[in-house]
Amino acid sequence: MDQEAVIADIENKAWQAGVSIRRVCALAGVHPTTFSRWKKSERNPDPIGANLKTIQQLYSALDSLTTPKRRASRKAVSA
Repeated sequence: MDQEAVIADIENKAWQAGVSIRRVCALAGVHPTTFSRWKKSERNPDPIGANLKTIQQLYSALDSLTTPKRRASRKAVSA
């Protein structure tokens, strides 16, 4: 998977979990600006390379947000 696909996958998983990228980044210890620098866009046609360790931190943060126990507690709080 290339960097664009990884970033799109993280964004998609965050959207499916109902959490913002800002929240995922905060849990992973990654500044949201760093994440946006990795994302290819018209304003950023040559994104800076993401490293594997940080990508793993983001996926771990997503996993912690989407485990059944966490989802149940979020629903209880919002109800």
